[in-house]
Amino acid sequence: MAVWGYGLLGPVEVRADDRAVGLTSASQRLVLAMLLLEANRLVPAHRLVDELWGEALPGDPPAALRTQISRLRRALGPAGGSLVTADGGYRLSLQRRQLDAARFEDALAASARAAGEQGLAILDEALGLWRGPALAEFADRPFARAEAVRLDELRVTARERRAELVLSLRSAEDAVADLQAIVAEHPERERARGLLMQALYQTGRHTDALATFRSWRGYLAADLGLDPSPALERIEQDILRHALPRAESVPQHACRALPLPVTSFVGRDEDRLAVTGLLGEVRLLTLHGPGGVGKTRLALEVISRIGARYPDGICFCDLAAIARPASVTRAIATAAGVSERAFRRLDDQLIEALAGRQQLLVLDNCEHVADGIAVIAERLLRETRNITVLATSRERLGVDGEHVWPVKPLQSDGPGSPAMRLFRDRARAADPGAGQETRDTEAIADLCAGLDGLPLAIELAAARLPGTTVRELAGSLQDWFGLLTAGRRADSRHRSLRTVVDWSYQLLTTTEQRLFNELSVFRGWFDIGAARAITAADDDGSEVPRLVLHLVDRSLITADRDGGAARYRLLETLRGYGLERLEEHGELDATRGRHARWAAGLAAEAAGGLPGAGEAAWAARLDAHIDDLRAAHSWLTGHDTELSLRMCAELHWYALLRCQSEVFRWAEVSAAAAAGSRSPFYPQVLASAAWGAVYRGDLQAADTGAHAALDAAQGHPPITARRALQAFGDLAIYTGDLDRAADQYRHAYDLSMQAGDWMDAAWDAGSAGVALGYGNHLAEAIRLAGQGRDAAVRSGAPSALALVLTVLGEITATTDPGQARQYLQRAVELAEPAGSRLVAGFAEVSLATLHARHGEPATALRYYHQVISKWRQAGTWTPLWVTLRTLIDLLTRIGACDDAATLYGAAASASSGAPPYGADADLLRQTAALLRDHLTDTEFRSCIDKGEQLDGAQVIDLALDAIARAAAKSGTHRA
Repeated sequence: MAVWGYGLLGPVEVRADDRAVGLTSASQRLVLAMLLLEANRLVPAHRLVDELWGEALPGDPPAALRTQISRLRRALGPAGGSLVTADGGYRLSLQRRQLDAARFEDALAASARAAGEQGLAILDEALGLWRGPALAEFADRPFARAEAVRLDELRVTARERRAELVLSLRSAEDAVADLQAIVAEHPERERARGLLMQALYQTGRHTDALATFRSWRGYLAADLGLDPSPALERIEQDILRHALPRAESVPQHACRALPLPVTSFVGRDEDRLAVTGLLGEVRLLTLHGPGGVGKTRLALEVISRIGARYPDGICFCDLAAIARPASVTRAIATAAGVSERAFRRLDDQLIEALAGRQQLLVLDNCEHVADGIAVIAERLLRETRNITVLATSRERLGVDGEHVWPVKPLQSDGPGSPAMRLFRDRARAADPGAGQETRDTEAIADLCAGLDGLPLAIELAAARLPGTTVRELAGSLQDWFGLLTAGRRADSRHRSLRTVVDWSYQLLTTTEQRLFNELSVFRGWFDIGAARAITAADDDGSEVPRLVLHLVDRSLITADRDGGAARYRLLETLRGYGLERLEEHGELDATRGRHARWAAGLAAEAAGGLPGAGEAAWAARLDAHIDDLRAAHSWLTGHDTELSLRMCAELHWYALLRCQSEVFRWAEVSAAAAAGSRSPFYPQVLASAAWGAVYRGDLQAADTGAHAALDAAQGHPPITARRALQAFGDLAIYTGDLDRAADQYRHAYDLSMQAGDWMDAAWDAGSAGVALGYGNHLAEAIRLAGQGRDAAVRSGAPSALALVLTVLGEITATTDPGQARQYLQRAVELAEPAGSRLVAGFAEVSLATLHARHGEPATALRYYHQVISKWRQAGTWTPLWVTLRTLIDLLTRIGACDDAATLYGAAASASSGAPPYGADADLLRQTAALLRDHLTDTEFRSCIDKGEQLDGAQVIDLALDAIARAAAKSGTHRA
């Protein structure tokens, strides 16, 4: 079960299992902020309304607030149950440990009871909870201002306490760096100034310590007419008398000064804490990741906080300028202050000098001299006891004893995501007037996601802001490498995105470069088999596994595990670079062709696996490769119409059962490109496109497409016409021509049985049973459903059996509701794990109407909420309108007449989907009559007019909100 948490120490945030949950609406974040500030206490509705809208009130403020609460609850998922309605307001119930601000305060209190390293560790963890200024976007709002100021004050107090502990651990240099930052940000903090004076004194900088006091005294006297506090004056006197404790005398080694970060540290607190912990446990740790991901910045942040652990300090060696592995030893020796002596090998002298130290050796930018680093690292591990090595590299060092911490791109999902926080921070630095731009949450999210959350790319993009807008940047991502440059970066390797990738690419062999280029055609994850499939024809693929692993080691490919199998992908920035190389070499079209044929082969394999026991696994595999299937279809449509038709025909069941409307659209495109083809796949693709039109609500296009499919099947074997017959059957069911539907599906069933296509046979017999059942031919309907069940069992596909059980539930709903409920519940249990949204939706609609008929509105409303949400996600408008019409009846019978009448107005004027017929039409007429009895003519007409003005998305929002209101009113559900 997911562990939910909330954040106020930065942008307002929700986390599930330590991953940010996206709250894209500022209104949702504002409501959540107010609820969190009053956690476990009631927030009156009028306060929320005032903060949300001020004087610009909506027409119905209570209803508008309920809508906001409902949307927030849905965004919170399972945790939404903690948001309850009570006594004219709302309350968010949570435990103290779920709120980062409470955890921070508890840690601050605990640190006061601890000393030394223990207290330091507690404070590091506490400060690691912070993601930016408290309550960020709402800090200046009246409801949040006092708490934001209080929390920010506590943060500074924690930083002061941490610096005091560092100073007590005889790490005065580290304390100076921390305290200078605090004093620069908060010059009025005399405690921090006093600690800084003591730290400067302990490092031997007596003059600087006194200057710090005198500049402050001068400012107070000249500007405020005040004197420094007595405590600060006592510290000055102690310095003058040399009465302060001095740092312990320890051997000093002439290590180079540590580089100071020139930017703020954003978004990697979890990495920092993990790396800090690992450095207390291992002796060789490599920060491993692609160029521009922030390895060096992470290393600098870590070492700025752990100097007290190493009596001989920290030695930093930047290897970026070292051209040959043979020069590595000299570079490290120079950084470590080891002077070369004659007649002895320098590496022996280096090891001997370091053997007597307890020191952290930081080796930055190791990838191009990894072999030389590996030799030194092995000797250090074997021949010294107290040297710890922290390396940053795009390539693993590959030595015994190496521990690797992968530095990944920043998460970019949600307004409080690390990637978006980094962009905002760097944008404000580049252009202090960019306030409006940094509030464009949607555009920033698109930009950061398009840049893979890669920190260097985000920083380069932010640096462009003074001359452009975020939306223009997000719209220009196809020219990453031309756009993302910065002329005066100190590190020439990071002056543009292209130079970063060039650096890694040039370290590859020619064979590795060629494979990297070829792999760039994949849009998502791929496995070794797929990688083999897209290699050039003159390559037998035997070297592909080894080369792929080399590219992983060099941070040019990302590796992951999917169950028990390894899978790989390229970051979009790297993929774009590889595509450029393919185009330069004239190999792009040929590689795309191999990729398209691989994808078509995947579709062919899935067509054999989906109608069987492996349905769920095959559907999940197609889901994982949907981006590649899309790219393959696009290429095939212009280059190989026959294979394009075949792929669309073989994806039919995937498109239908998973409600993949996009795949049905591919069928339309392929059919148009192959117009008049005599391919046996052409009629199937026309019919598949017609089926897609049925479910998106365009019944006229569906009828035209089905007729075209039947005509195209002429002259082919009879089985070629089956998809067209099925499309006609579904169309006839939705338009009320039940006898025709039964006839079409019986014919299709005979063809499926002759071909041994058990999945199709189950669908055909079940659908014929539905048509007969709706026509009150129950005995024949049950017989056909039984035949469908036999075929479903033979197929082994969960969706096939789930569909037939749904049909049996529909048929028996009036005669044996208990048995019908069992059929339908079992159908949902089979369909959902298989990812069969269509069949699960059918079963849930039937369950909703069954419970509604038998006086169980609470359960019915729950099912309606589930299935309407599914139909919205899938874009299946024809079943959606059928569902809404049955919901209108339930809402009317439980007294939610305003909502029912408004939905009736929307349903009666809907331009998509099928009109009601038979029992459905009778029920809708009876419902309208009931509504007129309960509402005045004016009220009824007003609701109808309101419903007729709603677009599709608004109708769905209204339905879901109406369900929530009805459930709350009847006491069956939290509103």
